[in-house]
Amino acid sequence: MSLAVRFDDIRKDFGPVRVLHGVSFELAPGRIYGLLGENGAGKSTLMKILAGYETASAGMLLIDGAAQQFASSREAEAAGIVLIHQEFNLAEHLSIAQNMYLGHEKRRGWLLDDAAMRAEAARYLAQVGLTKPPDTRVRDLIVAEKQMVEIAKALSRRARLLIMDEPSATLTPSETERLFALMTKLKADGVTIIYISHKLDEVEHITDEVIVMRDGRFVARGATAGLARQQMANLMVGRDVSDMFPDKAPVSADAAVALKVEGLVVPDWVEHLSFDVRAGEVLGFAGLVGAGRTEA
Repeated sequence: MSLAVRFDDIRKDFGPVRVLHGVSFELAPGRIYGLLGENGAGKSTLMKILAGYETASAGMLLIDGAAQQFASSREAEAAGIVLIHQEFNLAEHLSIAQNMYLGHEKRRGWLLDDAAMRAEAARYLAQVGLTKPPDTRVRDLIVAEKQMVEIAKALSRRARLLIMDEPSATLTPSETERLFALMTKLKADGVTIIYISHKLDEVEHITDEVIVMRDGRFVARGATAGLARQQMANLMVGRDVSDMFPDKAPVSADAAVALKVEGLVVPDWVEHLSFDVRAGEVLGFAGLVGAGRTEA
């Protein structure tokens, strides 16, 4: 079940632009790694090389000590390496079960074994805490439920190494806790997990070790327990992040009102929303998935 990975001087060029500059580090089996870095740090490109979506321009990828270069994601999945994309990779008009086994259909003779796929899909859906029937069309799911389908689909591939790219971005706190419980169980079963997230509180909570990339380079790694969130953030940007957010003066009460909203109603989503924004002010909207922020 275990799977060890080593990146050895991995470089990646897109035309004349080099996006990975000799990245080297290794991953031991059965651990949860937090892969950190700002947007553009090279995290996703490196993980796409590992998962067979991209090929390295130079360097070597070693799986269990043997050099490997996957020609496709299907080859990587056959080796037990599965990437859960940040953007959903689901066919909206198909059912949950059909999505989970698309390209990996179970057969009984010449025919598709729909009953077996539905039964097995139900087991994986139960593991991730999604109670929807396997025959449910994906288009009828909310965003958080689609995320859980993606995770269940990855589990159905018998993953030995699971890459999660911002998996909690659309999940509620309770759904995130279920995800963490599942990750803990997978770790106990020997699965290696790479967790990419900008939510440092989650990284601090669930990972064993943190690996930091910056500008296409490996810059640091360390036990999560020995790193404070401030240190993680400083490593990501290469300087003290407190310098990036200086104190700012409050907006004057005399500033002109640039936008005023009174009694806004969005049927089934928002009731009697009122607010105003003054010139020079930054107004933030916060809330859980489904709270009505986007609709407003």
